[in-house]
Amino acid sequence: MITDKKIHWINAVDSTNNEAEKHIATAPEGTVWSAHSQTKGRGQRANKWESEAGKNLTFSILLRPVFLKVENQFLLSKVIALGITDFLNKKGLQSNIKWPNDIYVGDKKIAGILIENHLSGEYLSSTIAGIGLNVNQAIFVSDAPNPTSFFIETKQILELKSSLKQLLRAIEKRYALLKKGKTVAIENDYLALLYRFNEWHDFLQQDKKIRARIVGIRTTGELVLEKESGEVFFAAFKEISYILTPVNQDDTRTFEKTE
Repeated sequence: MITDKKIHWINAVDSTNNEAEKHIATAPEGTVWSAHSQTKGRGQRANKWESEAGKNLTFSILLRPVFLKVENQFLLSKVIALGITDFLNKKGLQSNIKWPNDIYVGDKKIAGILIENHLSGEYLSSTIAGIGLNVNQAIFVSDAPNPTSFFIETKQILELKSSLKQLLRAIEKRYALLKKGKTVAIENDYLALLYRFNEWHDFLQQDKKIRARIVGIRTTGELVLEKESGEVFFAAFKEISYILTPVNQDDTRTFEKTE
């Protein structure tokens, strides 16, 4: 599905997702747009993504999951996240998936995902999966909480073009499982790598601190949590916040909104 001929390398662009959107009607599935520099890189819910030019992987993939019903679209987020963790773990860097769309190393964010779906009736017609992976960046200057990179964690430099091809192959393998209907394996692997799964932690819910643990993910993507009282509840994007201890001791931020 993804070949070298389908990878378009761009020197500078506002957003690779925006670039993919321009070609969505005609580009074949598996086409990739990768930017040396993004001037207006986007995260979930219009958040900005910091990426030093020429240091990281910022790219978008066009998929056509016409086999997938709208209510199951969160499976695409799981597939992309698992592909990224597969790539990092193969490189010797243990990573986890922080619901709904981040990849973490310990308590630090190394990658973000922005998925934009187009619908046709009860099925998806196309998907643009935007990915920002911090690779060789050593210093972060934005107010994003707890960023890290492959270089910061391992002191190793990765060649970006070959790394992108390896990462795309990892994502493609996970996407192939989805096309074959291997959803149970995807669900199990996702939960096994879910950040803070089945652990008791403090969260912020409607400006009130609660003690809870993550016990699952609904098919439609909501987080399933259990309070100490035994009450089980669901949380959609932005309805609950993780409470994190800043990695930088000079950083006074404590709360991180789920993105």
